[in-house]
Amino acid sequence: MTDVAETVTSSKTTVVTAATEKKYITFEATVSKDQTVTLGDLSDILAAALFKKSDGSAVDFTEATNIITITEDPCSSVPIVGFAYGT
Repeated sequence: MTDVAETVTSSKTTVVTAATEKKYITFEATVSKDQTVTLGDLSDILAAALFKKSDGSAVDFTEATNIITITEDPCSSVPIVGFAYGT
């Protein structure tokens, strides 16, 4: 697997309670099947969504901690935009 660098286009922290903060980020990357995107702004992804920039269709993926793995098949050098929420 190859880790792909993402370009963070937006990052925002929200205070849920006095002791709990959550972060929302948007990012762009060009990905292929079985590549990973490590979101350095987050330590744990709670929810995420990925979309192809070409037509807006969803991209299949799995996530663990702050790493997204592309499972979309076929998928080769596809520019995407992503949204993630976490800590």
